[in-house]
Amino acid sequence: MRLLLVLLLLLPLPLVAQTPDPVLLDTIPVIGSRASDGLPLRSRSVEILDRETLQALPASHLADALRFVTGLELGQRSPAQSDLSIRGAGFENVLVLVDGVRMSDPQTGHFDLNLTLPLDAVERIEVLRGPASALYGGDAVGGVVHIVTRSHPDWTLGVEGGSFGTLRGSITGGTELPGSGVLRISAEEGRSDGHREGTDWSHRLLDAGVHFPLGGGRIHFDQGYATRDFGAEGFYSPHPSFEHTRTTTTTLRWHGPGGIEPRISRRSHDDDFILLRDDPAVYRNQHTSTQYSGDLVVRRTLTPEIGIAVGGEIQENRLESNLLGSRSERRHAVFGETAWEVESAGLTLGLRHDGHEVWERALSPSLSGFVDLSPAVRLRAGWGRAFRGPSWTERYYVDLNHEARAELDPERSSSVEGAVVVRARGASLSLGVFRRTSDDLIDWARPAGTEEIWETRNVARATFDGLEMEGSWGSAVRLSASLLSIDATAGEGLESKYALRPLVEDLRLRLRHDAGAGVGVGVTLMHGRRPGESGFREVDLRVDHRRGIHLELRNLLGSDHLDLTGHPVAGRAVVVGYTVR
Repeated sequence: MRLLLVLLLLLPLPLVAQTPDPVLLDTIPVIGSRASDGLPLRSRSVEILDRETLQALPASHLADALRFVTGLELGQRSPAQSDLSIRGAGFENVLVLVDGVRMSDPQTGHFDLNLTLPLDAVERIEVLRGPASALYGGDAVGGVVHIVTRSHPDWTLGVEGGSFGTLRGSITGGTELPGSGVLRISAEEGRSDGHREGTDWSHRLLDAGVHFPLGGGRIHFDQGYATRDFGAEGFYSPHPSFEHTRTTTTTLRWHGPGGIEPRISRRSHDDDFILLRDDPAVYRNQHTSTQYSGDLVVRRTLTPEIGIAVGGEIQENRLESNLLGSRSERRHAVFGETAWEVESAGLTLGLRHDGHEVWERALSPSLSGFVDLSPAVRLRAGWGRAFRGPSWTERYYVDLNHEARAELDPERSSSVEGAVVVRARGASLSLGVFRRTSDDLIDWARPAGTEEIWETRNVARATFDGLEMEGSWGSAVRLSASLLSIDATAGEGLESKYALRPLVEDLRLRLRHDAGAGVGVGVTLMHGRRPGESGFREVDLRVDHRRGIHLELRNLLGSDHLDLTGHPVAGRAVVVGYTVR
């Protein structure tokens, strides 16, 4: 493994005109800064899956596409439910945004990817690795996933089928309205028998939006609805369980003149969990979480080199549950950021104050910057603090296998990182390091080697040290590697369920070749390993034709490593699809 990493680091960059930084023309700034559109691409660890990349990946769902992001682990129980982890920070420590609106669930991070968007409705996915509480508040500890929707998509009709009885159909498109308005709509329906007993699933996604000029700016109204019904055998307990979820989202936002951007949103999530699928009366959990939020950001350009952004937000979370009770909590925040940038250097400084009814307040500063030593060599570095409060599930959940503790403290962390980026002749290579130190790390745990119940707890302290490498050669080759080590100073003799079981080795290689006659071939390879476990390898292949036909062969090696539930991942699978654009 070490030899392979060394060989990758020594790839012959000179073999491949310098690649400029990407420029994204959009009303939404690139994730990582509110004061500058382009600076995060230079000063932060940001990866973007654009529309062209998304179309070429062996991915049917939005969550599938995230499998190919450096340092991001997709903990997939099945296509119906997936957990996110970035730089070893678990699913409660990653924030999910859609068009700048928070979608992370206050009940549990297991539902963060229960979105209403088909993959064809997505313009790009931006992933920020590293702390972002100074920008976006709680939960943005390991990083942020930002999904940007297509504002005026072409009409697309897609059908797909394959192994495990999987079928999927989708339609996405947009049309112009009177008065320079635009209406977009997307819908998808899919089903599968599942890759093992008790993992069958079906879903329906519907998302629509309209935007038009108003008051010198442009107003956007978006509405989404999604249903997911799936077998959950072994997901949370060793029983043959079943789960129904419903997600509804509503957002109204206005991009006004002078950098003024107000936004209000509502997200509701219903979860009906049945412990014994064939006997619902034995044990059933029903939860409805609702979050209302509003925020205002004002951006100003003071000079050609200096920009600022200030604002605030309020949020109210509510929960109705037969198990967790009736709960409500309010949050509020004020924040500010300044960005300075010239041709060869830039710096951002951010500060945010969050207030909460339970844990009172949290102060999150951040500092990041870059300097170009030459046209081909760039150095960047950053530091920041982040936090997250315990979810309602972590505080109040109790069943036959779990017992939560209400007195949990918020988790707080401090991160520092640095990287060198080299670009020459159409190729690029970056090598970076980071350290995150977390206090009062929240986790489910039990004595190792026992069958005792899982309990939530605060670990006294945990340090995550990481090495990240990314390289690309045009659009033909992309490789990445991430190595992680963990030092937890408390919890000896305890077994971690989530927080201390990230990938400590993560190597990915993506190849794309134009075979001629309109045929494209893509291969992705992955090596991964968790603490104390053997490594595993996965290979996916995609062949597509410009007329809209594609063939995917997934997990060609038939890897049977274990997923988060302790069961083997899906085996070899074939997917065939046709898309009309």
